[in-house]
Amino acid sequence: MAETMAPNTSYLPPEIIENMLSRLRAKSLLRFKSVSKSWNTMISDPIFVQNHIRQSKHSNSDNLFICYDHMSFSCSTYPFRVIKLGDKKIQTLQEIESPYRYARWHALCFSDGVILLTDGTYERFALWNPSTRTSEKLRHRYSCPYAAFGLCRDPATDDFKVVIADSDHYSVYSCKKKSWIMLKKEYEIKYTGLGVDIGYNNNGVCVDGASYWVLSSAQIVYFDPRDDKFESLHKPENFVVDDNRRFYVIEMRGRLCMYYNGIDDESTVQIWTKEKGIDGNSWNKLMTVENVGMSIWEFQLICFVGNKIVIRNRAFDILLVYNPCEKRFEEYEENTAEVFGSVSVPVPIPYIDSIFFPTEDPRPKTKRKRKCLQ
Repeated sequence: MAETMAPNTSYLPPEIIENMLSRLRAKSLLRFKSVSKSWNTMISDPIFVQNHIRQSKHSNSDNLFICYDHMSFSCSTYPFRVIKLGDKKIQTLQEIESPYRYARWHALCFSDGVILLTDGTYERFALWNPSTRTSEKLRHRYSCPYAAFGLCRDPATDDFKVVIADSDHYSVYSCKKKSWIMLKKEYEIKYTGLGVDIGYNNNGVCVDGASYWVLSSAQIVYFDPRDDKFESLHKPENFVVDDNRRFYVIEMRGRLCMYYNGIDDESTVQIWTKEKGIDGNSWNKLMTVENVGMSIWEFQLICFVGNKIVIRNRAFDILLVYNPCEKRFEEYEENTAEVFGSVSVPVPIPYIDSIFFPTEDPRPKTKRKRKCLQ
């Protein structure tokens, strides 16, 4: 009787099973690895892992974030919490303990559900996937509190890399080789050095496998993991550069976004999106936010919620929702002060449900033809 009632999926093509599994949460996938050897091989396959990341990004709609739970952390665990930003409502989905006790590790940057942490010494680092609770510590040769930090993925070798860029040299950690490469030489682009001449946030924005930074010299630079070099990215053609003109970059809906005050009207903010791909250099104007009652430093893009945009006022550390149809800002129904833990947190860390972890050895790819889901 038990056999007749047991689910039988043997008649389903492997592609259908894979598509169904790729839509499940990481917690379920970790359990389903023990169902059978074939399922374990399928779920562990690097292509499946990347398909699952794409599905997770699509379903999350970029409005899940992992934050410090400053109201309930203890001296030994310092738990995080996952929140969902809705249209003027905030929902707490789960609480997650820090991967390491007896030190308050904080996030620097993120990519594909993996977060780069430091314990504050800027010599001890860790890679952490909060979805699977997997982590691994990394130790840098020396303390580098004024460096710039980034995470990248080489699309050719699938090597996940940690980048630490100091004033006149930079270090690259290869997760495949499990070793640091110290590159003590001048950068390929001309400026005084990433880390000293860094602009307003030392934490890189990872998009399409590369990490991007804004320098105070009004440049956008990125680290290309294919050749471990820094390059300069062209800005939109009509962008006017002057000494007092600030602009910022952020990842939204899988694209690099740049935003800044209108040229002739500081009560507006223009948002541009870069074309996909590391080699893409063209920009398209997404929208103009009007009736902005704050400076560009106070104005921080967070995410989309439907056709609206969530914005953080950094001066008061509160969240607002901008309605582009009505061209006005709306307040959240509850108090949003310090929702991301502290006003000192420069960039909120998105939460992506993912089973990816770069230091784990992937299973051999199956012999059947595979393709990445679009």
